[in-house]
Amino acid sequence: MAPKKQNWAKSLTMALNLGTSVAAVIAIGLFGGKWLDARFETGMVFTILGFLLGAATAMKMLWDRMMERDREATAEKQDAEPK
Repeated sequence: MAPKKQNWAKSLTMALNLGTSVAAVIAIGLFGGKWLDARFETGMVFTILGFLLGAATAMKMLWDRMMERDREATAEKQDAEPK
C-alpha cells in the first residue's frame, strides 16, 4: 500500500500553531520577568527566570505534541496491519 499523503494545508496550520504557541510562551515569560524586575528593582533576575520558565514550558509543549503525533502514527500502523 502506498503511504497516505498528508494534507499540506493541515501540516502548515499545525506548524504555524506550534510556532506561535512557542513564541508566545517564551515572550510571556520574558516580558513578565522584565515587568517584575522593573516593579521590584531586582536587576535581571526575574527576566532570566521568566525566560527560562518560558523556554521550559515551550519544550514541554513540543514534547507533548511529538508524543501525541507518535501515538497517532502507531495507532494508524496498527489499524493498517492485516489481521
